[in-house]
Amino acid sequence: MIEIIPSIIPQDLNIVREKLDKLLGLVKKVQVDIVDGKYAPVKTWPFVEKNSDDLMKFARGEEKFPHIDDFILEIDMMILHPVEYLDDFISLGAKSFVIHIDSTDHIKECLDTIKNLGCEAGLGIKPSVDVDLLQPFLPQTDFVQFMGNDKIGHSGIELDNSIMNKIKYFHEKHPSTTIQIDIGVNEETIPKLKDAGVSRFISGSAIFNAPNIKEAIIKLQSL
Repeated sequence: MIEIIPSIIPQDLNIVREKLDKLLGLVKKVQVDIVDGKYAPVKTWPFVEKNSDDLMKFARGEEKFPHIDDFILEIDMMILHPVEYLDDFISLGAKSFVIHIDSTDHIKECLDTIKNLGCEAGLGIKPSVDVDLLQPFLPQTDFVQFMGNDKIGHSGIELDNSIMNKIKYFHEKHPSTTIQIDIGVNEETIPKLKDAGVSRFISGSAIFNAPNIKEAIIKLQSL
């Protein structure tokens, strides 16, 4: 069976808490998108100014991230120079990370930091980026996350069909590497993406915009 991983694009922690409340008992893993306004032209928590102290409170152990004991938290780090923030996000209890291949010149250092602390490390790549850039780092990588569109950091974006050939190409060269996809995941696209080699599907709007979240997740998992 495929794995459906709900995604949250948080403007503040109240949004995270509200959405995680709705997911309790339905999934094991949740992905939270962290965008710094530099790697992509939007900002999310904690880079929105009013939230600037939150991360340090978690890092110092003064507070706990919402529902951190109820889910495996995956952080999609849409951040320039993510190595500067990794320790803080690991300290809040995240167990899995996506580092985007074109976000830093320190990919190996990021992957080493994540793996040495017992967390899962993934590499993210957009449709416009050369997929062969992933090759040198695959021995340190637990999975690869293809982005379904270059317009990252937004919900409800359609799948760029050009990514399909890139996924097929990568899967043929590296059949044992787990592939997940974020953006454009819905009832229509999942069967095609599954055939191309994807086994994990990150979905936001197809879950949270549905009339019944539980039914939406069950439906997506059955495809």
